[in-house]
Amino acid sequence: MTDKKTLFNVLYKIAKEFNEKNILWAVGASILLNHYNLIDEINDIDIFVHEDHIEKADALLKKLGNKKEREKVGTYSTKYFYEYVIDHIDIDVMAGFVINHGSGQYNYIFDEKSITAYMHMGEIQVPLTALEDWYVIYNLIPNRQYKVKLIEDYLNKNKVIHPYLLKRALNNHLPKKVEKNIHGLL
Repeated sequence: MTDKKTLFNVLYKIAKEFNEKNILWAVGASILLNHYNLIDEINDIDIFVHEDHIEKADALLKKLGNKKEREKVGTYSTKYFYEYVIDHIDIDVMAGFVINHGSGQYNYIFDEKSITAYMHMGEIQVPLTALEDWYVIYNLIPNRQYKVKLIEDYLNKNKVIHPYLLKRALNNHLPKKVEKNIHGLL
């Protein structure tokens, strides 16, 4: 089990560095779900970085910790997928995020519109990706139905706030089942 205090201290360090260097970035996955009180346990830090800023982000993270060698996984064809360990916390950093699925590939668009909220850590703001985007992502990653259901229930109860992200995803290459799920939310 990951120590939350250490994890958030590491996130604070990363946020401070990235924000000072004007890197376009945002956090997602378990930290995002935890922020919306959908899950309690956080396993690691998952960060999206704009492709134009990946080299700068990589250099900063290597100063803060150790970059790990990563094994290729068939589920992804991500252009930049880096792993780091900082103070015993695992950090995954992605740019040009691509998920392979039975009907082709889904290219996640990460830009300013992808950031829909901020988590405040003292004077530091941590940008968060959208639940709507993670609804699509978890629909495409095998064995994530539990998280799909958590987000779907939350969005049905609290309303889809960022429908343009779901519509943008529909313009990408998605399996019919995922398209149907998205239309169900819209």
